[in-house]
Amino acid sequence: MKKKLGIIQVLAILIIGIMIGAFAERNHVFGYADNTPIIPNGTYKTTKTINWKKIKINKDVFVNGKGQSGVIVDNRFTNRTRGRLVIASTHNGNQSWSYYVIKVKEGWKVSPIINGKPNYKSSFIIYVN
Repeated sequence: MKKKLGIIQVLAILIIGIMIGAFAERNHVFGYADNTPIIPNGTYKTTKTINWKKIKINKDVFVNGKGQSGVIVDNRFTNRTRGRLVIASTHNGNQSWSYYVIKVKEGWKVSPIINGKPNYKSSFIIYVN
């Protein structure tokens, strides 16, 4: 005696699977597939005291407190709470700076990437407005 799935059972399994998949995507269970920026557009204060005391992010443009600008190459989540920020210089030739970003309660903890690894000793926080 072979057991076969009826058409109603197959449709029920498909509908339940689609609902679970949509719920997982909506809650970003598997990360952010749509390149959502980890640091949204706006003006922010930071714990840095020199160049990055105040920063402004506007789509693909980054401006620090001294008015120096850069182009944002990458500003996105890599999983639910972590991401990366890559800024390229518009004035000093072929220079770029990479940062590892962690979403924290106060805003974002930013650590520079040196030799392929985040340097947590020189990290700072960008505060939410």
